[in-house]
Amino acid sequence: MKYLPVPAAVFSAALVAFTLFACGKTPAQPAQSAAPSQGAQKPLVGSALPALEMDAFHKGALRKVRLADFRGKWLVIMFYPGDFTFVCPTELRELSDSYDQFRKAGAEVLSVSTDSVYAHRAWADHDDTIKKIAYPMLSDQAGRLSRALGVYAEEKGTAMRGSFVVSPEGVIVASEVHDESIGRSAAELLRKLEAAIAVRESDGGFCPASWKPGQKMVKPK
Repeated sequence: MKYLPVPAAVFSAALVAFTLFACGKTPAQPAQSAAPSQGAQKPLVGSALPALEMDAFHKGALRKVRLADFRGKWLVIMFYPGDFTFVCPTELRELSDSYDQFRKAGAEVLSVSTDSVYAHRAWADHDDTIKKIAYPMLSDQAGRLSRALGVYAEEKGTAMRGSFVVSPEGVIVASEVHDESIGRSAAELLRKLEAAIAVRESDGGFCPASWKPGQKMVKPK
């Protein structure tokens, strides 16, 4: 019988495998790729707002806010990265200037960051603009609400610029997220709220692009 020569590399690999087997071990397996994802994250629009209780700074006082207590009315939630920053106070000021319009539309407004309520209070003590804010400023130090709504920046431990409109049933009907370098528009957020209200109160109507109160809605034929 004629034997073919065995390449050195093959012989060496076989010898290593045999040695490991004799020692009761198995050869190392090739690195496995990461486990496949469990599917795309469920869209936030159409999902329920978590019924959390949170600390809040409101009109100079510290108190508890239960999100479930807002059931039965519209709710607008605006997350921002942090107190004592540059873009955030411009957003909070604009939202504060429009607060009466949100209330007139039947909605409550909440701002949320991962700062403590004590940081909120200290900011108000040092900034007259923040001191004038009439809506509750919530603290999400543990990131529970931010994570639940997909706006928690894990590497920074802060919330992103996320805005949400929640129906009286506690269901999210609109959401947006900006890079922290891009400030938002309170007027556009109000328009989204008014559009959501109009759709709810209509007989199967839809709001076209840039729709504003008083304008004609679209109805499928």
